[in-house]
Amino acid sequence: MKIKTLLSVCCLTLTALVNPAQAKTQITVRSELSSPIISTTQQDSNYLKISLTGAKGETEQRSPINLALVIDRSSSMSGDRIVQARNAAILAINLLDKQDTISVVAYDTNAEVLIPATPVVNKEALIKIINDKVHPQGMTALFAGLSRGINQLDKYLNKEQVNRVILLSDGQANIGPTALNDFAELSTIAAKQGISITTIGIGAGYNERLMAGIAGYSDGNHVFINDASDLEKAFVKEFDEVMSVVAQEVTITIKVDENVKPVRLLGREGVIRGNTVTITMNQLYANQEKYALLEVIPATGNANDKKPLASVTVSYDNMATRQSESQTETVMIEYSSSEQKVKEAVIETVLVDSEIQKMALENERALELYNQGQVAEAKAVMNNSTEKLRIISSTLQSAPAVTRAMDRVEANAIFADEMETKDQSIFMKEMTESQYELKQNTNK
Repeated sequence: MKIKTLLSVCCLTLTALVNPAQAKTQITVRSELSSPIISTTQQDSNYLKISLTGAKGETEQRSPINLALVIDRSSSMSGDRIVQARNAAILAINLLDKQDTISVVAYDTNAEVLIPATPVVNKEALIKIINDKVHPQGMTALFAGLSRGINQLDKYLNKEQVNRVILLSDGQANIGPTALNDFAELSTIAAKQGISITTIGIGAGYNERLMAGIAGYSDGNHVFINDASDLEKAFVKEFDEVMSVVAQEVTITIKVDENVKPVRLLGREGVIRGNTVTITMNQLYANQEKYALLEVIPATGNANDKKPLASVTVSYDNMATRQSESQTETVMIEYSSSEQKVKEAVIETVLVDSEIQKMALENERALELYNQGQVAEAKAVMNNSTEKLRIISSTLQSAPAVTRAMDRVEANAIFADEMETKDQSIFMKEMTESQYELKQNTNK
């Protein structure tokens, strides 16, 4: 029977100190080590997972939304793409109400503000502007379009609402700044203001690295749509999340103890300075888990020692109570001379998550080889990492861990096979979207 110990899991429920009838949301924070009990004779890598889960919220209690739609109307959007873009914009207007604000920017050779930021009151008038003004022409001034969309959000910017840009594009940025570094700076500034940018790429012609980068630097979503008819479906999914935000401006601060070495973050990015690790997340949605995964090398210890490994502080703005909340907990580690006890204490779901993130790193290497035309070598890299996870899954006892591992094994095996059979542009976009989801460390 697997050993259960208070050292393996630190689990908290953070709620506002308000009347229970008024409390609308809660955030569950869970800190787990892949190996909460370690051997006295080894000093191997261990994996600390900090999970944040938003409780299921009620739609009628949702926070106001400050939305900017930034729509590509360049010549390449002709035909069904521009029709579906208009339909998606109209859908967005109809999903919002008078507590929300909307702005619409269309870009071609230039960027034009079609609807300056305004409360969603006269929907018919807003829809008429969409139908009258969103028609294909010119080139792709993506940077100007995104900049103007962010500027429109500034007019109603408020930390007590959800501030979101949805950026649509089907082509390469070819007017104004085009380098990822330029967009990274713009997206980072937006993130610091509490703005997330969701990027939706349509078809095979856009720059997937650029679009995923824009989303990543602002902690938004990235979606690939091969068929324009799926655009409304993507919008519905996006609004399901936007309307269920339970926390914003989330910060995880991990301070490892003396003689504990923080090695690297896996997946989601952050900053490691000395013994302090900081990870930020713009938003957390209802019924969604986001996590940070830190590889550490623990200090040495003697049999039966129990030592603090790290203190973890999670702070965020609770969207239901409009209060800032913070909670600190200590993660402990235990030492044993019994290899059986060490083995039985392993938290297999954390172990699997760490292996999946290492697989994601190998996938990045495979993509680089693929881009260089070394398809056979790229496929070999993916097959090797897939087989490694398959072998690990065969040793697991936990059903959730086995399921999580095998789902990723199957998905990775399919991608490896498609390297030789699928159109290169489509493959790159599907793979980039999959990699983005993996590296965001999000489970639903």
